[in-house]
Amino acid sequence: MSAPATTSALEVRGLTKRFGGVVAVDGCSFRAPLGQVTGLIGPNGAGKSTAIDLISGFKLPDSGTVLFKGMALQGLPPHRISRLGLMRTFQSPREWPGLTVLENVVMARWDSGRESFVGGLLGLRGAQRNTAADELSRAREILDEFGLLALRNERAGNLSGGQKRLLEFARIRMAAPELVILDEPMGGVNPVLGERMALAIEAFIAAGTSVIVVEHNLPFIKRVTEHVIVMAQGAVIAEGSFDSLRSNQDVVDAYLGEMVT
Repeated sequence: MSAPATTSALEVRGLTKRFGGVVAVDGCSFRAPLGQVTGLIGPNGAGKSTAIDLISGFKLPDSGTVLFKGMALQGLPPHRISRLGLMRTFQSPREWPGLTVLENVVMARWDSGRESFVGGLLGLRGAQRNTAADELSRAREILDEFGLLALRNERAGNLSGGQKRLLEFARIRMAAPELVILDEPMGGVNPVLGERMALAIEAFIAAGTSVIVVEHNLPFIKRVTEHVIVMAQGAVIAEGSFDSLRSNQDVVDAYLGEMVT
């Protein structure tokens, strides 16, 4: 059963996107419960990536509505959506390569009411400098949580792929959005790092950030999610707990039997 609208972190209604004669997203509708980890799964070509591009403002829908905190997001640019409290990651980690690891984390915190972080370090007095010092302290704490503190002065572009993924999660922790969409976070990740990422997702929830995970790694989905949405051919075909979906014939057919292994 879908969560009531009052307990939804995100609500998508009839989202549709065509590319020429191809319908990539076809009347997609779902709700992501507030304060939970929601999985968004489906075979290749199901429309998952296009759907999250539409939700996060990187593509414009042909029709449909995306509601976040009661506000319609469709048509807003990505930076506006991010500042409202909805962030997303990408399949390949993105960082400011020329900045240090510490600077990357501090710069993830956007606040319209303060001066720039750099300005705070270059001699501003009083509250502004205290704010900058507090943010530096918080960023160091987060880097320590993710095992990146020793790399705080390293240029982010020099990190390995796994380290960049951890840095991406650290930036989410610093930004503290109300909802984050993680796009295939397990891509190319080893099991040890995967466990650390699972714990980080639990920490997001504990800190008040709802999470949507788009992922092909079904054991990871089973490990971290409470509610799972299944897409196929651009539309939602089923939703519920992971275990309940294993016996859903439409889901089994979409995955060619993978769900029952």
